[in-house]
Amino acid sequence: MGERRSGIMREILAERERQIRLATVGTEDDFDKRNFQDDWSAYLCAYAGRATETMRRKKDECPMPRGVLVAIGAWALAAIEAYDTFYQ
Repeated sequence: MGERRSGIMREILAERERQIRLATVGTEDDFDKRNFQDDWSAYLCAYAGRATETMRRKKDECPMPRGVLVAIGAWALAAIEAYDTFYQ
């Protein structure tokens, strides 16, 4: 894995930790197990929708809000972790 990709993964992991701190009362699993598989899809769609709306409003100013992409990556990581822990 190249340095650029490693940096991106560090950002996604840091965002995942931030999300856990914001959403967790108890343990990480307490939050994750309250969500069903369709909830994870909804989170990903909501963040992607925000990115799309931002691009639509700002047109040429910002091709893609990078922070939203990092958040989407973190939510995708959360969904995979929940799937591996609760849905198999």
